[in-house]
Amino acid sequence: MNKSFVSFSGKNFDNKLPKYQQLINSLLQDIEMGELKPGERLPSINEASEECYLSRDTVERAYTELHKMGAITSIFRKGYFISNSSLKLKTKVMFLVGKITDTNKAIFNSFNEAVGKNVLVDIFTYQYKTRQFQEILGQQLGNYHYYVIMPHLIEEEEENIKCLKKIAGDRLILLDQQFESMQNTHASIVCHPKSQIIQEFTNHTNLFQKYRCLNLVLTEEEYFDAEFINGCGDFCESINMDFKVLDGLDGEELNQGEVYFTLDDSDLIQAIKYADKQNWKLGQDMGIISYNDQGYKEILSGGITVLSNQPEKIGRRAAALIGESYKTTEEIDLELIVRLSL
Repeated sequence: MNKSFVSFSGKNFDNKLPKYQQLINSLLQDIEMGELKPGERLPSINEASEECYLSRDTVERAYTELHKMGAITSIFRKGYFISNSSLKLKTKVMFLVGKITDTNKAIFNSFNEAVGKNVLVDIFTYQYKTRQFQEILGQQLGNYHYYVIMPHLIEEEEENIKCLKKIAGDRLILLDQQFESMQNTHASIVCHPKSQIIQEFTNHTNLFQKYRCLNLVLTEEEYFDAEFINGCGDFCESINMDFKVLDGLDGEELNQGEVYFTLDDSDLIQAIKYADKQNWKLGQDMGIISYNDQGYKEILSGGITVLSNQPEKIGRRAAALIGESYKTTEEIDLELIVRLSL
């Protein structure tokens, strides 16, 4: 049976998406929904060109990309057909992050586990460089069914937004960041650190009142939202507590009677070593809060208090969006897990 493309022109695609990519997305969606079945013959390049009002080059490029994916097959002098193995075809997902940090690894591993064996996930890093971000998206456009992107340190500039808008909205999932000009055009999972830090810390004000100063220890290794600084600062102001921002703990002398909120685990270890050397008791002489949990933090030095953005939950929620057409924003709450170090 020869499959018609009559429905192609009626589908509501982003008009900024390249036509060949629109055709690819249309066919992949039809295969996933069962509208296209194994063995069905597709229109020839000339037929598809006339039916969809596309150039021959555009249709040929779409067919070539679909052939590479294994979604269609070609038989000499007979034409193009939906692959017999298409129902077993693995969904391909591109997972793009700035760097592979502990937090990003936790999100990726949770996502990978949740999507299951029928989904192939490739991870890419752009090293927090805008040009690399744009190049990777340009090179990989059309190679994946879905794009899960964590655009940390990517500004809402014309070229960046143009790159993202080339991906169909129902194929794009943004994590931990939003762009005003793209609201309601794709799915996203975000956290708003400022208000949630204030809320979580305020719920445990009695623990902070033992100390005279909160030190937020920044790092170049882990991405952090600037709202961390604002949230910590506003909380301290509300309880008349001093607040400092430190650029790592290398060479720093730590002070008794203060609490240190470390974003990087190397600074966490340094803080613990310093306290041990001074014979200070964590949770009394000095306080420590670490960012995001690891199994060892529950037993390290009697238990390290952590503020978690729940990376495993982010990964699971992102996985649940694969195959859906939601274009909504879901918020993940920060969680303060209190242990003896505070």
